[in-house]
Amino acid sequence: MKPLDIRDISIIDALPVYDCEKIILNIGCGEGRIDRHFARMGYRIFATDIKREESWQDTGPLTFHVADIFDRRSFPTPSAPIVISSQVLEHLKDYKKALINMLLLTEIRLILTVPFRRSFHSPEHLHFWDERNVLEFAEICRPYSVAYSQILTKPEDAARKQCAYLITIDKRQRLQ
Repeated sequence: MKPLDIRDISIIDALPVYDCEKIILNIGCGEGRIDRHFARMGYRIFATDIKREESWQDTGPLTFHVADIFDRRSFPTPSAPIVISSQVLEHLKDYKKALINMLLLTEIRLILTVPFRRSFHSPEHLHFWDERNVLEFAEICRPYSVAYSQILTKPEDAARKQCAYLITIDKRQRLQ
């Protein structure tokens, strides 16, 4: 099993620790590296991505599925207590619609990561966020509580001052 990086550990730290079933829907799971760790932690995992990966192998509480964030009916479950999507929104032309669909799939907590500014220079990235426009997530996710912080990813990325945002939306906390 591949080791966790700091971003993965930040996601794990953002998991709800009380009053929540241990079920996770991961949107954009890729190879499913973090999902295998969730399974070892006792979570039931629905790991999804837009295309099937050769490394996918269902094992007990971990099942892999092809699903499209723009078609909520394609998901293996209509909702989940915890929804995670790490390093996905920057690849989507209509990330706002994807975010709204993720909120609709979330019962308790949505955990996201997105790149900070142009930290990671990839031609596949269509969007980047800084403090000013990450606040847009709070507007889209209203009336739910939104918290965000900058996180480093790997030690070599930290040396290059590359980081990401960890964004947590909790539907149990409603703002007026």
